[in-house]
Amino acid sequence: MRRAVKKEINLNKLKTGCSPCLNEANKMKQRISSRKVSDLKIEEIKVIVSSMFNKKD
Repeated sequence: MRRAVKKEINLNKLKTGCSPCLNEANKMKQRISSRKVSDLKIEEIKVIVSSMFNKKD
């Protein structure tokens, strides 16, 4: 029997990301809206980033 070789995929080089990553990116895009990143306040950035890691699922 032939064994399939598991291929390593570099996620950094994909044109599209994995589904959970794309969902988080879309959530961040919605929170930022059409503002420039330089217009965001530090505290707002901290809240956005920490919300990615504090899941209540």
